Amino acid sequence: MKKFAITILFLTCVSFLKAQTSVSFQHLGNATFQNNLINPSLIPEGKWFIGLPVISGVHVNVNNKLSYNETFTKQENSTLIDVDKMLGELQNQNMVSVKANVNLLHIGYRFDTGPMISFTANERIEGDFLYSKEMVEYVFKPGNSAALNRDVKVSKVGVRATHFREFGLGLAAPINEQLTAGIRAKFLVGFGDVSTPGNAKATLRSNGEAFQLSADWENAMYRTSGLDIYNEDEGDLGSHLVMNSNTGFALDLGGTYHLNRYYTITGSIVDIGFINWKENVQNEVLNDTSFTYNGVDLSSIGNLQQSLEDSLFDRFNTTENFDPYKTWLPTTAYGSWIYHYSPQTDFYVTVGSRWVQRQFKMMYGGGVTQKFGRAFTGSLSVTKLPQQFFNLGAAFTAKGGPVQMYMAVDHVINFNLPKSRAIDVRIGMNFVIGKGKGGSGDGRGLSSGPIQGAKGLDTNVFLGKKVKTKKRDGIYSIIKKQKRREIKNKRTKRDNDVKKKSLNGRSGKKNADNNEE
Repeated sequence: MKKFAITILFLTCVSFLKAQTSVSFQHLGNATFQNNLINPSLIPEGKWFIGLPVISGVHVNVNNKLSYNETFTKQENSTLIDVDKMLGELQNQNMVSVKANVNLLHIGYRFDTGPMISFTANERIEGDFLYSKEMVEYVFKPGNSAALNRDVKVSKVGVRATHFREFGLGLAAPINEQLTAGIRAKFLVGFGDVSTPGNAKATLRSNGEAFQLSADWENAMYRTSGLDIYNEDEGDLGSHLVMNSNTGFALDLGGTYHLNRYYTITGSIVDIGFINWKENVQNEVLNDTSFTYNGVDLSSIGNLQQSLEDSLFDRFNTTENFDPYKTWLPTTAYGSWIYHYSPQTDFYVTVGSRWVQRQFKMMYGGGVTQKFGRAFTGSLSVTKLPQQFFNLGAAFTAKGGPVQMYMAVDHVINFNLPKSRAIDVRIGMNFVIGKGKGGSGDGRGLSSGPIQGAKGLDTNVFLGKKVKTKKRDGIYSIIKKQKRREIKNKRTKRDNDVKKKSLNGRSGKKNADNNEE
């Protein structure tokens, strides 16, 4: 009943926060320290974990519904936007998403008792533009009958572009024989932001018979912070990129639960947090209003500019303010169901989501992860990224001495830059020093679940006696050398009793002879 309840809770959380990228990399399990950044409960194998600036990890993700070839067309010596081709490829809701993350530093230490503590620093640049097909159709083809006499909801359009740095303190620890939990608290420093509020609402409606345009909007705002500093029009960019008053906090949470020796579920929710923007803030606010535009009087061409200002532009009443504002990070959730086919082979089913501008962006994946000895782990996955078709992804990690290399790529089939819509790449090098005890929560890795019915995570039975395992090698369990045990049975005991009686008889007879003398 307990396992059933935990499974239902896991599926409920994943369906509620339905991540966007790095499916193949997540399927590496606890193979690298960077996997702990996705799921704080994953503890890699080793004692000390060190990552140096830039070389320890670079992650780039681009996701667009339209490729270059689907947006532009060549006519003679000109390159033009092909609106018909664009509209033929767009779905109801679309996005352009770009992410670039760089690992600045990480240090982790795993205790012999199992827990791991860590410090991380990452530089992150993220941008998202969300838009609807009907909005594109309305802008590029306003006279199209499909765009007339219906509401176009601009509230489904949103923009966010952010540059910030995060510093994190993490702890991952086994709670009991089956559950490992992890948490990371992060301090955020923001450098630049361009965004629209997630609660902005706007509706446009055109009347084809009366040639009227009606519009109403609420909470429409364009917010910026740090742009003048980046342009070096104000302040000092160098000191701004070291520390400033744009600060915030975030949490990462993760858990891994071994149902039995064959199945494990693991999940995480990361980037639960916000940034308060206070420096170099400039907001353009479109005042809440509604109006109907009936056109202009063109009886005199000299009155055209004034007519447009009086009838249309003046309806867009904007004000400027410098009030601080808050933005929330796009919260990301991952969940995986793992089948341990063997100590070297795992099968994964993964689902996730990224919550951005009050919209869920879903991702799915399934794949297999294979270990080749202690030095190499690889995964091959079928991935379904947001607004993309199914594709293949692959990842690997290779270790030689204290140096560990890793790389992961999603959406790799038929990659051609002009035709490509999405790509996700991770690459880096870590230093892993020492060997720790226990595994994925305890150092063994996700493919080595606890032995059902035994006491302890690493317990086996040898000649009817429970013993601790030192390590696993394929299907074999390596245990400490056992003391030689005396073999006892009924016959041996009977022979010993007879021998003892015989010796006692001889001793008694000898004592009697001595007394007679």
